[in-house]
Amino acid sequence: MLKSNDTLFFSTAFNHAPIGMALVSDSGHWLRVNRSLCEILGYSETEFMRLTFYDITFPEDLGLSEEYFGNLAAGRINIIKLEKRYVHKDGRAIWVSLHVSKVISETTNTLFYIAQIQDITDRKKTELLLHNSDKLSLVGQMAAGVAHEIRNPLTAVKGFLQLMRSDGVKDHYYDIVFSEFHRIELILTELLVLAKPHEAKMESKDLKQLLTDVTTLMESQSIMSNVRIRFTCSQPSIYIDCDENQIKQVTINLVKNAIDSMPEGGEVHIDLQLLGNEVEFVVSDRGNGIPDDQLEKIGQLFFTSKEKGNGLGMMISFKIIENHGGSMTIKSKVGEGTQVRIRLPCKQDRQAISQLDRTTNFDSGA
Repeated sequence: MLKSNDTLFFSTAFNHAPIGMALVSDSGHWLRVNRSLCEILGYSETEFMRLTFYDITFPEDLGLSEEYFGNLAAGRINIIKLEKRYVHKDGRAIWVSLHVSKVISETTNTLFYIAQIQDITDRKKTELLLHNSDKLSLVGQMAAGVAHEIRNPLTAVKGFLQLMRSDGVKDHYYDIVFSEFHRIELILTELLVLAKPHEAKMESKDLKQLLTDVTTLMESQSIMSNVRIRFTCSQPSIYIDCDENQIKQVTINLVKNAIDSMPEGGEVHIDLQLLGNEVEFVVSDRGNGIPDDQLEKIGQLFFTSKEKGNGLGMMISFKIIENHGGSMTIKSKVGEGTQVRIRLPCKQDRQAISQLDRTTNFDSGA
């Protein structure tokens, strides 16, 4: 129990503290507030006594405050440390750093709380300015990347239009111009997917059949590149909830990359298996591989190791898998090849799981 001198010392320190301090009852009513807290929130001491801790809490932060105080009262935590908003007497929001601890009076055995409240509104405003500045910087970088990517095909189109005017129209000039226009359309289409991705149409689909369809679709391209695609799965079917077109888009991107990495020909392996509540499929090749300094940049905007690539395909692929609740990891070694491993949540029919030992091997190419 505090002696009279100790009580006087505490009262003086409480009243003259440079930060807001308060004693609050277990019902949330203010029992005592100091001068600094009155200055922070604009209420007089008398006005505070008619309010509760929750009356001046910003509405959107009320649930969080109640949760914290419930945990403190129940003994699940010993102290509250959080940043929240109060409502100033004039109606504006005040950001504060709040520290609250629980105290039980030795004389009356009454539960109350002691709170330290520091105004951090200026700091929050600075953080918001910095955040907006970072977003503007990112927009600027993206704009510069878009301008660079589109300028290249436009330069080619402009050059060949000049040739058409001076030398007459040649058929292969048309092919080049239309090819570059197609490249511009592709860049803009993929940018729109990133900026405003369409809502996924999630349906239960057999991933084994989906990957078989992709293998068939890529057959002609693989044959022309002297590449064989091998698809292996030991299950009769593996069902997942997915947007079929988006998962096909990811797989096509990966298979195309694998084919491009083997200019002399080779094999692309697609292996599908069930792992508990997850399904995993791996696309691997024995191509040129990716250097370590480039591997860590894959998925970044406009980063590509291809001469005619734009880097958007992998960025979109990462985003699609993330939106499906899955993960995608890439391992690669120069001269040995690349392995892309994708895991997705699975809703497999347990009756189908028991039907093992049925293997599909789908080969394409020579």
